[in-house]
Amino acid sequence: MKKTRQYNLLSALLSLFTTVRAGLTWNIPGRQAIMLAVIMTTPKSYSFLLVISLNIFFCCRDNNGTRLVSRTINSNQGIAIDSLNFINDGPKDFTLEYFPVKTIRLAGVRECLITEQDSVSKRVARTVQFDKNGNIIKDENNFFSWWFEGKMRGNYNYQYDETGRKLIMKGISQEDTKDSVMTIWNYNSNGLLLSRDAYEFSKKLKPGGDRHLPGPNDYEKNPTWNKVQSYRFSHRADSLTIETFAGNKSVNKENYQLYFDSSKKLKQVIKFENGSLVKTTDYTFEAGSITGYVKRKINDGTEWTYKSKIILNDKGNLIEKVVFESDDSEVKMIVSYIANGTIKTIKCNNTIQEFQYSYY
Repeated sequence: MKKTRQYNLLSALLSLFTTVRAGLTWNIPGRQAIMLAVIMTTPKSYSFLLVISLNIFFCCRDNNGTRLVSRTINSNQGIAIDSLNFINDGPKDFTLEYFPVKTIRLAGVRECLITEQDSVSKRVARTVQFDKNGNIIKDENNFFSWWFEGKMRGNYNYQYDETGRKLIMKGISQEDTKDSVMTIWNYNSNGLLLSRDAYEFSKKLKPGGDRHLPGPNDYEKNPTWNKVQSYRFSHRADSLTIETFAGNKSVNKENYQLYFDSSKKLKQVIKFENGSLVKTTDYTFEAGSITGYVKRKINDGTEWTYKSKIILNDKGNLIEKVVFESDDSEVKMIVSYIANGTIKTIKCNNTIQEFQYSYY
């Protein structure tokens, strides 16, 4: 019975491909050709799943019918990706980069499988696939421990342009859900990041449905890609602004002031949110190490501090990160590498992550 089902599915897929090609030859638009092929060639037991999958992954249009793609927009606003990295990751080498593009490309890595093991169990926590340029094209996470950041979940696929800029991400944010998510990065004509749009594939709330606790009848019949939030980026000298929009309404505005030392190393980032100072991060550099000191103002006015230090080897790779807790205890992350510069193991909190690679 199992072999018969596999044969039927394979036959359906072959027929689907043939019919799509014929449909395109007949000058039927691609979307209609694919859907027509599904209906004409696929057994009922598979056609529904295929139609849903094709709608999600090949027919990316919003509820207004607009095709959702990365766009190049004529604007003098936008920020460089390196500047955004300063905000998120601090100075160069301060935050562990699991898969540096250049390192992965030179090593010819095709796939990386990461296992996590503690005193109780061992499991596959993450599987990552790369193109020949070193870009991540598929990322499957099963509660992967992103140290000091939290757990990563979900499966994601990425698309890039010819220069390696990220264009589109599509995926499922959790293993136990069918809700799909998508992010689109838009750039200006000079290559600066102008905006990042976040979508989810879901049933849209009908007009007026938000005036009370929504019930099943308050949602549209069919799911579509709906924009959840949009982040718009702008800059002035050493100041960067990220403004968050829900629809056309601005809901949050973050301003970052960046300061550099005489050797152009990032030494301080000051964050304002809706005009109020909320966070200051200072960096100090010594031979083979960088220390970060964060001071954050909580909503009730109290201050929270956080200190961490990273140690670099003679190749500039992060080999150790120490986080100093408020009780003066320390949490250490130890990283080892193989000869081609890719990560071999990460040890932290009595857990070890092992990286296994396959190559082109």
